[in-house]
Amino acid sequence: MRKTSMSVLFCCLCTLLLAAVPAMAKGKPAGKKGGGKDKVCLCHIPPGNPSNAHQICVGAPAVNAHLGHGDVLGECPTTNPTTCGGAGDASCGANQFCQRPAGQCSETAQGVCVDTPACCSGASAPVCGCDGVTYQNECFAATAGVTVASQGECPEVCGGAAGITCTESQFCQRAVGVCAEVAEGVCTEKPVTCVTTPSPVCGCDGITYDNACFAAGAGVTVASQGECPPSVACGGAAGDTCTESQFCRRDEGICAEDTEGVCTEKPGACPTVLIPVCGCDGNTYDNACNAASAGVTVASQGECTPSVVCGGAAGNTCTASQFCQRAVGVCATDAEGVCAEKPGACPTIQDPVCGCDGNTYGNACLAASAGVTVASAGECAP
Repeated sequence: MRKTSMSVLFCCLCTLLLAAVPAMAKGKPAGKKGGGKDKVCLCHIPPGNPSNAHQICVGAPAVNAHLGHGDVLGECPTTNPTTCGGAGDASCGANQFCQRPAGQCSETAQGVCVDTPACCSGASAPVCGCDGVTYQNECFAATAGVTVASQGECPEVCGGAAGITCTESQFCQRAVGVCAEVAEGVCTEKPVTCVTTPSPVCGCDGITYDNACFAAGAGVTVASQGECPPSVACGGAAGDTCTESQFCRRDEGICAEDTEGVCTEKPGACPTVLIPVCGCDGNTYDNACNAASAGVTVASQGECTPSVVCGGAAGNTCTASQFCQRAVGVCATDAEGVCAEKPGACPTIQDPVCGCDGNTYGNACLAASAGVTVASAGECAP
């Protein structure tokens, strides 16, 4: 979002016209005269160094450009500017703000008290303010009492609470090592060409790229410097192969422990953004990162629905896409269970189980897909 104040533009226009009228009435040009050209005097405020403000006189055609860069009409104040922020923490007077050097947005950074401009030109030279807002030029940022963070428009925030807002030619780039989709990033253009200098990085997709540029070209944030470590399979036939700091992460919606997954590090810290997910343990987590931190695969997006009791005194309360799943080995139809969704797809791994219907299934997922509780591990006895 870019901010422009029409009242400031109108004020600027009036100031220039009023300054010119008396001189025109007398048949003389406004301002000073030098080298055969009209001169207008302004207070030049160097970007990022307002304490070195000094008066300059420029040709009339150049006035708008100077106003756009934060200069103001009239003479500079003769008194030394008041230091603010940092250890001094002095407060500025009315119609002033604490201007810090460009790029220094921390409130603990030292700056100087500067008058907010009453006049800005309509010159288009976008800057990104420390408040994350794009201003038409430096002068408009100063009018809002905001220090300039960088030249050009502010990058658009994506991910997190903002959701994915990038265009097709962009990707949501997060800080190195931050791979959670619930973490905020900034929309960044995917490079079309990259240098071939080898400097391997591991992408958040688990793929090794020749350098960070190639990762960005694929729309992938860098997880770490250097090549990706080989993926370690876990679960199913692989068994428990993960370390204490890892968990066996499976694809979303795959909760069966006999399904293969990949050993994944449990995040040490997670963002506070609220995008609830239901874990395979039946608990609701604030976001997918928190579920991973607890060592739990995501079962579905959104909060977990309460478990519905079935069988026994409750009777059959499940939907057509569910079955009454009881604990392993409990096959009595009058025993209580919980309604569970029948999986739509199952892995092809062979880990036979005997169903309560007396049939042998390739694995527990296939039994659940048939709506059958597991009676025991291994094939059914003849």
